[in-house]
Amino acid sequence: MSKHHPYSRLEFRRRLKAWLFRNLRLVGGLTAGLLASVAFAASLLIATAPDSRLTWWLLGATPTAMTAAYLHLLHTAFMAHDSEAIWHVRGAWGEDNTRDELRRAKRKKLVWGWIDSLGLQVGDIDHLVVTRRGGLVAVDSKWRSRIDDKADMARAAQKVRLRAEALTRDFLKGDSRGSRRAKVNPLSVTSVVVLWGPAQRGVPRGANVDGIEFIAGRDFVAWLQRLDGEQVDKAAADDIVRKLEERRASVQASRAAPA
Repeated sequence: MSKHHPYSRLEFRRRLKAWLFRNLRLVGGLTAGLLASVAFAASLLIATAPDSRLTWWLLGATPTAMTAAYLHLLHTAFMAHDSEAIWHVRGAWGEDNTRDELRRAKRKKLVWGWIDSLGLQVGDIDHLVVTRRGGLVAVDSKWRSRIDDKADMARAAQKVRLRAEALTRDFLKGDSRGSRRAKVNPLSVTSVVVLWGPAQRGVPRGANVDGIEFIAGRDFVAWLQRLDGEQVDKAAADDIVRKLEERRASVQASRAAPA
C-alpha cells in the first residue's frame, strides 16, 4: 500500500501554513529573536562555563529546549486563532487509531488490505477495507469526547457507503476478469462508524442508528472477526486495492494541479 496521508492531517498542515504566511512578519520577528537568544546563551556558556562534558551537553541541550519551546508557542498560537484546527487534529487521531487496528486485523488474517483517506470528487472515505469474509467495509473514523448527534453521524456514514458503492461499481464495471476473479459484489458495502476518544466508553455492542452500526474503537477488530458474509479471494482483493490506489493517486494529482 502507498504511504498514508490522512485528509485531516493534510488539512491541518494546510491551515498552519496559511496562518504562518498571514503572520509572516510576526513569525519572522519571533524567529530572529529565537536565533539571537540561542546565540547569546551559547556565547554566555562558552565565556563563563568551564570546559567540561557538562558544558558541551548544555551547549546542545539549551538551543534544543529553546527551539522546542518556540515551536510549542507557535503551535499554541495557531490553535488559539484557528477554531477548526482542533477538529482536524482529532480527526487525524481517529484515523491513525483505526489504521493501527486494521494492521492488527491484517495480522490476524481478517482483512486483505485497505485504502486510507480515499478522496473523491465529492467528499472522501476515511478507510475502505477489503475483508476476507465480509465484502467491503467503509469506515468513518471519529474522535469524540461525547456523542452529540448519532443521527447526524449516521447520515454522514450513509453518504460514505453510497460513495463507496458508486466507486466500486465504477471500477469493477466492464472488467473482463470480474466474473472470473471477483468474489465480491461491487454493491456489497457495509458502512460503520468507529468511535475513538472518551465517547467510545458509552457505545454498547450492536449500537445501530438508521442501519449504521457504531463501534467502539477498542472493539473494531473483534467486530471484523465476527463478519461472516461474502467471501473475497486474494486475487480479487489485490485487484481491488490496486484500483483503489490508482483512483486515489489520480484524485490527489487532480487536486494538486494548478487551476
